[in-house]
Amino acid sequence: MIPLAGRRILVWGFGRHGGGQAAARFCAAQGAHVTVLDLKPPAAFGAAGSAALAAGWQWQVGDATHPAFMAADLIVASPAIPPRAWPAAHPPRSSPEALFFAAHRGHRIAVTGTKGKSTTAHILATLLGWQVGGNSYEPLLDLLQSHGPDMPVVCELSSFQMWYLMDSKPDFAGAVLTSLAVDHLDWHPDLADYRRCKLTLLDWAEAVAVAPEVRAQTSSALPHLAEVSFTDGLFSDQQGTLATRGDLPLIGEHNARNAALALTMARHLGLAREAAAAGLRRVRGLPHRLEFVTGGDDHRYCNDSIATTPESAMAALRAIEGPLAVILGGSDKGADFAELAAAVAGRGAQAVLIGTTADRLAACLTAAGCVPLRAGDLATAVSLARRFVPAGGTVLLSPACASFDQFQGFEDRGDRFRHLAAETASV
Repeated sequence: MIPLAGRRILVWGFGRHGGGQAAARFCAAQGAHVTVLDLKPPAAFGAAGSAALAAGWQWQVGDATHPAFMAADLIVASPAIPPRAWPAAHPPRSSPEALFFAAHRGHRIAVTGTKGKSTTAHILATLLGWQVGGNSYEPLLDLLQSHGPDMPVVCELSSFQMWYLMDSKPDFAGAVLTSLAVDHLDWHPDLADYRRCKLTLLDWAEAVAVAPEVRAQTSSALPHLAEVSFTDGLFSDQQGTLATRGDLPLIGEHNARNAALALTMARHLGLAREAAAAGLRRVRGLPHRLEFVTGGDDHRYCNDSIATTPESAMAALRAIEGPLAVILGGSDKGADFAELAAAVAGRGAQAVLIGTTADRLAACLTAAGCVPLRAGDLATAVSLARRFVPAGGTVLLSPACASFDQFQGFEDRGDRFRHLAAETASV
């Protein structure tokens, strides 16, 4: 493990999911002198910011030009910090995930993909009875503190996190790649860099499970696993049926494909055939992922705020039956919306647009033969959607875009949608 005692550690980027806070706690526990560098003051992080000050950590407001940056012995960077933000000369760098993998000794599996990684990681952890952490889950360093270095863990990893792991190259018992599309071109310099970060994970694993639709983009030298397939409503391997679609309590055929990948890796790691169906039945839906929420009127409300790419929004369109209004838009990550627009038109859904991508979405939807509705904010969007979808239909939040133009993150956006759905009881 990297020696930290007595060293000046700069945690660059406090983060919204607790990663920066977990890194600072870990470094302080190892005897390091901790400074936090962020563009925002501690008050912007509420109780977490107050806890940082109470712990005695220094807090500096600024970026890499701040004097504290070059004075550090080690920079522990939030994965949200893009490569372009680093100056040409800088102190040695690490990341919260690199610190975790240097200290962790147990079995571990990595799950990544443009979409589907959170749900697949959850299904896999449920099947195996392991902990799950990283990216949209609890920070891995917090799991290390609570469960010890020998725990087996399923690690959900983003392309950002893997960029910061390129130097250390942690090893895994297995890796799962769920999908590979276009995303995060606001962070990566180009699509090739984004895909390189995703695919490099496969070189760090003893065995891999790869979605069939992206297998052609991966190396033919990868270790081959006996694949669990999903066809005709059945999960099967070479020996026969393992489970049925009814055993998995998640809607959407994309989630069935995620479950097949999870079963492939779980079987490789020793899950008994007779335990597969019962394991799937223990799976529960995750917040903000095709989550039906309580509304007070005669419509259904589905919170799919996690859908920050066109591909994930199209999966939601396919998953929900009946009359549909879909709320699209948010901040821009460089995606192409033409295929999504065609899917909205083919589905016969009413599109309601929000966010800074509304103009681009409107142009694509109009070209596809749709007449989108404009809404300045989410509250107006929900109101318009209710008005244009008949009773018994669904109001779907599946934005196909990031949320940082109007919200703190996809969780904030989804929580606001839940609240607006509940408010319909008084409308």
